[in-house]
This record gives sequence, C-alpha cells and structure tokens, in this order.
Amino acid sequence: MPAATIGRRSALDRLDQAFIRMNGFAVGFLLLAMLVLVFANVVLRYIFANSFGWVEEVSRYLMIWIVFLGAGLASREGMHVAVTLFSDIAGPLRPGFKWAAWAGTFAFFAALAWFGYEYAMFAARQRSTMLQLPMWTIYLAVPIGSALTLVHMLFDLRVHPEPEPQTQTGVAT
Repeated sequence: MPAATIGRRSALDRLDQAFIRMNGFAVGFLLLAMLVLVFANVVLRYIFANSFGWVEEVSRYLMIWIVFLGAGLASREGMHVAVTLFSDIAGPLRPGFKWAAWAGTFAFFAALAWFGYEYAMFAARQRSTMLQLPMWTIYLAVPIGSALTLVHMLFDLRVHPEPEPQTQTGVAT
C-alpha cells in the first residue's frame, strides 16, 4: 500500500474518531442538561412545593435533539434493532439484501434530512407554548440528525465495506 494512501487513511480515521467524539459529546451534554433540569425541578416540586413549568417543555425538546443526534451513533454501535429474516434465508443472495437494506436506509435518511429541513422552514413562524421559542430550532433536529446519520453511515461503510445487520447482543439475527 502506498505511503500516501496510508497517510490519507489515518487522516480519515482521525477525522472519523473526532466526528464520533464530537457527536457523542453533544449527545452527552444535552442528556446532562436534561438530567439536571428534571432533577432540579423534581427537588423543587417535592421539597419546596414549587416548580418551573418551562422545564418540561425544555426537557421534551432536549430529548428530541438527543434522539436525532444519537441515531447515527447508535447505528454505528449496532444498537438499533434489525430485521434480518430475508437476508438470513437468502443464502447466496445475502450480500445483495445487505446492500439493498443499506441503500434503503441511506435513501430514507437522505429524504428525512430534506423533508425535515423543508418542514422546519415551513414551521418557522410557530412558537413554543411556555418559552415562545421558535419551533424551527426544535424541528431542525430532524434534518441535522439525519445528515449526521448519513455521515456516520458513510464512515462506517469505509470501515466495514460489507454492511452488517445492526443488532444488539442477545437479539436473534
């Protein structure tokens, strides 16, 4: 293998690892913020008989961002449930089924990114109930998370050239 290819690969590996760390940090930070807000609100409610109504709204929106930002990470770690019935019984056609599933998933997230962005812009004038936040800031979780999932899929394809079914330990494949 030429030295330029090795250097390029290691640069891509470093970029991939940095991408994973930044995505994981963002998810972890949002999860920590949600945990602190909900815990503080429970303490306020049950000890001081007073709570903030806006915490429920913010924690709901944080959860939406956590789910969509974490989808690509979960996929890379094999934490999504996969239906492998057809590829399991396909025999020699199994690689084709795996590629079809990968392509279908990629197309789904590409469409979700596109239409999610369209919907976020459509809802630009809407405001949240308690804090009057612009709803496009919440709806943008869909296209951003979908785009991040696409990047994760491409990086994972580089590492694993043949798509593998993503299953959790203990789930029948």
